[in-house]
Amino acid sequence: MRSALIAVLVAALLVPAGAFAQSAPFQPLPQAPLEEPPPVVTSPGQGDGGISGLQEGLLIFAGIALVLGIGVAIARDARRNAPAEARPTSGGSVAGAAGEGVGERRKPDPRAAQKQKAAAKRARQARKRNRPVRK
Repeated sequence: MRSALIAVLVAALLVPAGAFAQSAPFQPLPQAPLEEPPPVVTSPGQGDGGISGLQEGLLIFAGIALVLGIGVAIARDARRNAPAEARPTSGGSVAGAAGEGVGERRKPDPRAAQKQKAAAKRARQARKRNRPVRK
């Protein structure tokens, strides 16, 4: 009985596995054939379910209103955040110093230039004091 069982196992091992040797393990599985859907028959009286002319007009109107609303919001914000000297006054002229027009440069304040020079001089002296000592 044992010898018969061993003989069956040896015979099973010696039989070539034809089905396993024919398939490659790294290739994708073949696709199943696709079934064609039945053709849809439409009658000439049916509509395509699109939007009507009134709906189309309302959509165009809403788009125009949206674009104009965004433009008004941008212009209002720009006026609110503009510098004070560039804002027009109620008289129509530009508020500024001594009749300056838009785009004209003001003369620099001499006191501000002196303060700036003094600050730069103090910074240079501080850098010189804090230099590492070379040996």
